[in-house]
Amino acid sequence: MAVKGAIAKNKVTQIIANAFGNDFIGEFDKKLYVWADDGGSRVQISLALTVPKNLKGPDVTIPTSAFPEEKSVSEPKNEISKEEQDTLAALMEKLHLN
Repeated sequence: MAVKGAIAKNKVTQIIANAFGNDFIGEFDKKLYVWADDGGSRVQISLALTVPKNLKGPDVTIPTSAFPEEKSVSEPKNEISKEEQDTLAALMEKLHLN
C-alpha cells in the first residue's frame, strides 16, 4: 500500500529543489536541506514534509491547479454515520457492553 501523500511530497520536493536551485542540498533522514542567507552568513535549513491529519487554513479545499489528479477535499466531518452507529451497537451487544 502506498504511503498517503507520497506523490504530493515528491512533487513538493521537486518544486522546492527547483526554487532553491544550487542552494538545494538534498533529502536526508526524511528531511529536505537547503542553504539560506542568515544576514551575511550561510546556514543550512531543514524542512520536514508531513501530511497533516487535520487540515488548516481558511479554505481547506485543495486547489485543482496544483494537483490536477487530486479531488477537492473539504473539512473532515465529526459526525458518526447511521452505518457506523449500527456497527458500534452490534459490537457492543456482542461484547456485552450494553
